[in-house]
Formats: sequence, C-alpha cells, structure tokens
Amino acid sequence: MPRKSKKQTRRGNNEGSIYQSKGKWCGQVSIGYNEKGKLVRKTYYGDTRDEVAKKVTAAANQAFEGELTVTVMTSDTTVKELMTDFLWTFKKPTVSDVTFEWYRNINETHIIPSLGEIPAVELTPQTIQALINKMYGEINLKVRTIKAVRDTLNQAYNHAIGLKQVKMNPVSGTRLPKQSRMQAEKKEEHKAIPVNTRTEILKAAERNICIKTALTVLMFTGMRIGEWLALTWGQVDFENNIITIDRAITKTYEYDEEGNITGKESVVGDTKTLCSVRKIKVSQVVMDVLRDWQKALPDHVRKSVKHNVLSIKCVVFPNNLGQMRTYNGFRSTYRRFMDKNGLGDYPLHSYRHTFATILLEENVNPKVVQKLLGHSDIETTLGTYSHVLPEVFDGVAGIVSKVHIDMTSGTKKAPQLLETQSVA
Repeated sequence: MPRKSKKQTRRGNNEGSIYQSKGKWCGQVSIGYNEKGKLVRKTYYGDTRDEVAKKVTAAANQAFEGELTVTVMTSDTTVKELMTDFLWTFKKPTVSDVTFEWYRNINETHIIPSLGEIPAVELTPQTIQALINKMYGEINLKVRTIKAVRDTLNQAYNHAIGLKQVKMNPVSGTRLPKQSRMQAEKKEEHKAIPVNTRTEILKAAERNICIKTALTVLMFTGMRIGEWLALTWGQVDFENNIITIDRAITKTYEYDEEGNITGKESVVGDTKTLCSVRKIKVSQVVMDVLRDWQKALPDHVRKSVKHNVLSIKCVVFPNNLGQMRTYNGFRSTYRRFMDKNGLGDYPLHSYRHTFATILLEENVNPKVVQKLLGHSDIETTLGTYSHVLPEVFDGVAGIVSKVHIDMTSGTKKAPQLLETQSVA
C-alpha cells in the first residue's frame, strides 16, 4: 500500500541553510565579513521551499565565484568564524550530506574547542602543531582523525587565501604523526575476518536463512553496506549471475539556523562515487543462496504486508514490514547473532575487506579488485590493502625463479617471463 505523502520540510542538496519559520520559508548564505571582522549572512525569503532554494543556491554560487563582496578579514575575526563560513557557504554545496556532517563534526568537536577563539590572522603553525601533538600523545586520537583536523583547517585557510582574506596558511608549516602508527591503524581498520572465523560464521548462519543470505552476499560480492541495503530484485540477474550496483542508502541531515542537527533520515541515493556504479559477476553460491532466500522471504514478513515483496522494485533484504532496513537496525540483529555464537566483534564493513583480501590472496590482479569494489582509482585499492599485498608479492620471487630455471633449462622462452611480469 503506498504511503501517504507528507509535507516536505527538508533542505535539498546545494541549497545552503534553509528552514521554515512562522509559515514563511527562509534561507541564509554567508557572504563574508564586515569592517569589524564579523560574519555577514544574507537572508532570503519566499512562500515555498523551492523558491527560497533557488535564491540561496544562486547566492551560494555567486559567493563561491567571488561575485559577492567579501571583506578582508580583520584581527577580530576568529578561527571559529572562518571555519563556519568556509564549511556552510563553500564546502556544503560541493559534498554529500554524510561527508559534510563528517567535516562539521571534526570542526565542532576538535577545531573550535581548541582554536575557535583565536583570531584567524594570528593562528600560527606552532599552535596547530601543539594541538596535533596533544591529540596524538595526550588524547591518543586515531591518526585518521588528526589528519582530518589538519586537512579541514588547511582547506579553509587555502580558500581564505584565494579570497584574499588572509595572507598565509599556518597549516603548511605543520607535520602529521609518525607514519608507522598510521599504517598500523590502517591495517587494523581494514582487517579481514580470519579464515577459520569465516567458516565458523557461515556455519552458524546456516540456522538463520536471513543472516545466512546477508553475510554470504556481503562476504562474496564486496558490496558496501549502503549498496546492500538498497539492493532490489530488479538488480539481480539470475540468468547471467550478475548483480548491478547503481544505488545506495545514505543519510540526509536537517539543521537549524544555528547549525545544530534537528533531524536525519536514511534515503536511497546515488552510490558513493560514479565509479561505484558497476555490474559484478557473482559466484553460483551467491545466486543459490539468493534463490533460497527468495522462496523463504514471504514467510519472513508480516501477513499484513499487502504488496508483493518479490517485485523488481522491492528490496532484497526487507524488514518484517516489507520495507527497507536501516543500517542500525540490521547491525543490531547482526551483533546479537555474533554474540550468541561467540564469533567476536567484526563490523559489517569487514566483510567487504574480507572479499578483497580473498581475491588478493588468490593473486587476482589488483586492477580487477579495484573494479569489483567500485574504487575510483587503483591507488585507493593499493593503499587500503597495502598490508595484504606484501604477502601476495612474496610469491612473485618464487614464480620468477621458477621461470628462470625453466628458461635456462630450455623448457620456457623469455617472452613468457615478460608476460608473467605484466600480469603480476
């Protein structure tokens, strides 16, 4: 049964800060600083959200292109004001809601509390480096978080230089922590499930067809969780063993005029990147599990569900109301399953890493792995799984030695050695 439509109050993409007040729609865009160095916001009004959205988007684009007057920053302008203006006016229109929330959280949690009240023109490399050292040593934050703090500050100051608001970027004189800890954290973060545990998980999942189907698909396709949650039957080609990935679950956020989150919602949107749109040839095991799940699915939803849960537009893994699952909802189910069977604490994303690791351990070309995972470039794949590649490449020396012996004994010709190297 179709759901009743409800009045739209959520801000769309690239629409700046839009909200409804006393029946009137309002939108704000930060356009620069006044002679006292205080942030100036321009407000637009309209009877509908779309009307205001067009005004705000046009103003944001003008500000981005430098067509709106931006005053040179004075000594009174704080780092907080600089960061707020950069994130809301210039960063938000260019990234997804989830990415923007990551930047906003970094700013609100780490940058503003430590540096927010310092005049932006007086921030020094020494002050930023002291914060980096504190986060690394005293607070013991992950290097990924420390890097995000530095990168966000760096982007904001580079942008301010482009607008001639400041003359120098104090971030350029700072350094990140030792690479050794960063590499160790990356290895831990992208850790695959051990071989023995993989077997135990799949064996325990035999008793629950929903869990069995979900974990088998995740482990042997490498889909992101958002892609898996949004998967519909129309994207599954049983005849050719192909799954098409062209959409994913994402989050949208709603903020008040002070920049505080007032609501969030899971929606179906585009994949993480354009390269994430892909068709993957999957194993017969995956297809067989999906067929079994398709037969059992009607019994897993409430009898009150009237729509056909097997139609091409319906999601493959619905909840018991026949609707799309949320990430948090399935994660809770998954954790209960893992705890009940004593299988450890492996996050759902580790199944994607397990898939990639299996392929690399089996000497599949990293370029092929890149395409299957939907990475935008090979550097992402090589960087993410650099801890696996040494084990893969360890075998190359043995292969080359064997080829050399065959060549010198006359059983193999030189061109075949070149072919082996190009494939590797």
